[in-house]
Amino acid sequence: EDVNKNAFKLPNGDSMIEMTVRMYRDAGFKDFVALVRHGAESIMDLLGDGAKLGVNMRYSRDPEPPGGKGGAVRNAIENGSIPKNKYFVIHNPDDVVLDYPGCFPKDIIAGHLAGEKCGALATVVVAEETPFAFTGMKITDNFVEQIEMYPMIPVPTHIGVTVFSPAAAEHFKDNFKSGTKADFEKVLFPIFSASKKLYAVGVPYDSWLAVNNAKAYKQLLEKLNI
Repeated sequence: EDVNKNAFKLPNGDSMIEMTVRMYRDAGFKDFVALVRHGAESIMDLLGDGAKLGVNMRYSRDPEPPGGKGGAVRNAIENGSIPKNKYFVIHNPDDVVLDYPGCFPKDIIAGHLAGEKCGALATVVVAEETPFAFTGMKITDNFVEQIEMYPMIPVPTHIGVTVFSPAAAEHFKDNFKSGTKADFEKVLFPIFSASKKLYAVGVPYDSWLAVNNAKAYKQLLEKLNI
């Protein structure tokens, strides 16, 4: 049976999707929608109706052929899982938020509302700086003057969390077609950015861990002390 990695049980019995739901629940969120496809049953069996976590959980299954993240959101809006008149947050559970200095959900919502006052329809949550993947050097006249392993560079990076205003729902309908696979980051972000409708809220890099390989999984266990 296929198990979605977000439902995969960690050694302490927890899972990344449960961790994510609890973080938002503790900030006052009650209504959740899981956009599922691969390993859908593993997610649905784990979360059920959300009662064990004290939330309301619904599901929107991505139809065949898969529509990517953009198509999945469009499908959820069309089938009513995501109400057209509601704000919504898209959070990939494998983008784990840990050791955040504050209340992450409340801070990103406050940031989005500030951006909305200036015309924004969506807010990307970004790490304010990210590490260069190699050894950085300062070179003058072919002589290496300074060496730094994995130096931090001031390039904001999207951490897989986006807040949308209700008016953004129509943009999913207009820009994502059935049977076409596309991610909303690739399609909508340039459109919103060009019209100054894409806001950004920065968080410390150390508060974000993208669990997309064995090394990152090991880091997650270390951060959780398990």
